[in-house]
Amino acid sequence: MSAGDEQAIIKQYQPLIRALIPYEQQNRLLEGINKFSKRLPSSVRKVVKEEVVRLTSLTDAPADNSAFAQFPVMKFKHFGVQMRLDKVGAQILKNETSLYQDRYTVGVFESVMNSDFYQNQIKKEQFKKIVDAFNVESQSFTDIDFGDDIAIRPNFTISSPEFEKGRHCSISSMSHKGITLETKRPPNASTGDVITFTIPEVKGLTKEPTEITLELESVKYNKHLGKYETSFNFPGDVDKGFLATLKRYVAVTAYKQPLQRDLEIERAMQELERDRILENSPWLPVFLAPEKQSLKPMIALFTKANVEHNDADKLLASLQDKAIFATLVDELRKYNEAYVFHGNIKTKNGNVQITATHRQLLALKQLNALVYLLAKGGDFICTHCRLDSVTREDKQKAFAIHDIASKEFEQLAQISHVLYCKDVSAYLTNLTLSAKCDFKPLSKTLRASGNNWRIDYVMEEDLDRRSETRYVIDKPASIKVGLLTSLDARVADLSASGMKLTVAPHSDLQKEIRVSVPELKIKGEKYKVVHYHAETGVVRLCLVEDTRKAKVSSSVDHMVEENTAYFKVRDIARIQRSTHRYIWELAVRHMPSLSVLCVMNRFTLDRLKTVYQSDTSDDLYPFSRTQNIIPLHGFFADKGQAKPKSQILEAMFKETSEQALVVHCVRKSDNRLVYIKERDFLFSKLRTQIKTQLDEEKIHLSATDVTAIRCHGAITPLTKKRLAQLSKLDKAMYDKLETMQAGYTHCIFITNMSALHHDLVVDNLIAKPQRQDLESEGAA
Repeated sequence: MSAGDEQAIIKQYQPLIRALIPYEQQNRLLEGINKFSKRLPSSVRKVVKEEVVRLTSLTDAPADNSAFAQFPVMKFKHFGVQMRLDKVGAQILKNETSLYQDRYTVGVFESVMNSDFYQNQIKKEQFKKIVDAFNVESQSFTDIDFGDDIAIRPNFTISSPEFEKGRHCSISSMSHKGITLETKRPPNASTGDVITFTIPEVKGLTKEPTEITLELESVKYNKHLGKYETSFNFPGDVDKGFLATLKRYVAVTAYKQPLQRDLEIERAMQELERDRILENSPWLPVFLAPEKQSLKPMIALFTKANVEHNDADKLLASLQDKAIFATLVDELRKYNEAYVFHGNIKTKNGNVQITATHRQLLALKQLNALVYLLAKGGDFICTHCRLDSVTREDKQKAFAIHDIASKEFEQLAQISHVLYCKDVSAYLTNLTLSAKCDFKPLSKTLRASGNNWRIDYVMEEDLDRRSETRYVIDKPASIKVGLLTSLDARVADLSASGMKLTVAPHSDLQKEIRVSVPELKIKGEKYKVVHYHAETGVVRLCLVEDTRKAKVSSSVDHMVEENTAYFKVRDIARIQRSTHRYIWELAVRHMPSLSVLCVMNRFTLDRLKTVYQSDTSDDLYPFSRTQNIIPLHGFFADKGQAKPKSQILEAMFKETSEQALVVHCVRKSDNRLVYIKERDFLFSKLRTQIKTQLDEEKIHLSATDVTAIRCHGAITPLTKKRLAQLSKLDKAMYDKLETMQAGYTHCIFITNMSALHHDLVVDNLIAKPQRQDLESEGAA
């Protein structure tokens, strides 16, 4: 065998050689070779063995890497041998010596003197710096679990003749472990004192004033509150039944009363940040209820951001078809994610409306044809959907936090799932075919049936432009349509200058009508038809004459004053406020995307404050988190740079860019990551090469959408609610958290869209070259 062949073998089997070095040090080289290289030819095994023996032999050659070192260079002795190395060389020397079990060998010498090995070491250090720079601490959308440490600050006081001369003392902390009392001065009591206190009658805790014995544990001064806190434990002989009742009381009231100060601050921080993510998220949540073996959509939550980033009517229309929705639910239950195509296709017989999931189209082998036709027509929407289940505990929390009686909102109690939707049509509008495909006859299963679900919606008060209070009522009414004829109707809701009626579907109505409601003393009032939905028979009206508004308004006000209790529970604004807060509370616990909160800072990377991620999310793929640290370098860091930089983040913070697609290919053979530029992935010949690799199952494709949204303001609809409990505990911290809210600037949402982009690539769909791409090709 020639020297060239031996060097080729040594280069090829370098990992094996380094793995065998510890075996040679322990005189077990033959065992190691048999373990790692049973199938290797004997000639290769011989070369590997000789190379291992050579590298592990001792040497006294002085090492000097000053030819390629980063100055300063240091002179020192290592095992008595003269060295002349820089910091990197010294670190290599240390690492390699430990690999060779603290011996200075030929292998150590060659590693120190090898400039390629040196450069790889520098690259590893640089990469580690970049990874560390983009690491951000993570939080979960799930509520913080305080476990046995949970303690509340109740709104009642307790007293004892033996403590503070019988004064009633505020409780700063109460749990099943003990009670802490607040006093202005240090109490006249000592550690170990056993004192009997009286707890007043408290609903859910005591049915009458109850005596409880406590043992004094410690007295501390709380500088935040400016008061002394005396901590008491329950002695061993305390009534176990009372402790069980107390533990249950703390658990039940934890969402209605403030927690102990430190816990309340922690809870408020999480709630404020989750609210901000929901307020500025492009995802639109739709809440679902059971329907036979499937689910049905009930109500959607509109926010400033999701209304701005989606055509809400078009988005909900893509989900309304009953037949397709049942298919979508089955798909979501299996995969937790789906894509829905909804739009019009031009055929010989005219326009045909279709609604289908992308997996339906795959099964019919019509994905490329339908996407091409939809993109060509331009009148379509692709909706990205993600599903999560809502637990009974979530609903109980939402009712408790906002003090809503579940019996008054039985419909809301039926909610079992939340479906998050987002318009991702931007990734398909510019697609065309890169190869011929079969245009088969349009399957009946893809055609919209026209049998739709009705999806209600609720929005925050800032978005609701209604200026008058409306009341839900159900009263008979009549509409005059001729000299002697009238149309039966029913009043659905009423306000000072308008009302909503329901009539028989497809009734013939004029632009202005006269309405009589005997029970409300309205007779022949002239109303203008603002909106009429013929299919459902819903008519919205407003008074025509301004002179009549004052009279009708005073009549409605008088009627409300006389029946306050009746109308209070029928106030639509109150119902909507409660509904909004309830479904908001469910939504913040089930956000679908990995979300990054950003704050003001001089340095770009320091603006990444916190990452929120659900426990089941795979949006971080192909990367993974370590404990509570999230690595974001794969999505944001500039590739091939020695220092941590991010053009994506800078563009998003300057608002010159709002969205980016980050693409990686994962090689199956060795899990190596290859980063692909967005433009190359969408437009270039590289896309066809990626398709070939996917067809041969040599790679996985990872395509991640990164969307940045500027925060819509310092406060969210629930900011005051979240801080209300804290204001009772610590005004200084309340002010601090309130001021902090103005510091948040952006929310960045990272969403794995690999399933869709993989199938688009495999089905020969490619983006049309844009003008700048054509110009750059022409210049080349």
